[in-house]
Amino acid sequence: MKVVYAKQSASIMMPEGYPVMVPLGTHWWADDPVVRANPDLFSDDPRHGLVGHAPADEVEAATVNPGEKRSVRRG
Repeated sequence: MKVVYAKQSASIMMPEGYPVMVPLGTHWWADDPVVRANPDLFSDDPRHGLVGHAPADEVEAATVNPGEKRSVRRG
């Protein structure tokens, strides 16, 4: 079953009259009625669900590549 991720936090009023909270970065089944009623709030990009932040275009590497030097400042 496909999973999608909330791109933003929202409070949604369902047609049946009850509210649903959609927290940023939460995982939802793609066939959930909340997702089907509000597809613009969700993405199938898993980066949206990692830490609850929109995906960054670039991420700094935590380690250096072979042959690469990293400058370090120590106080």
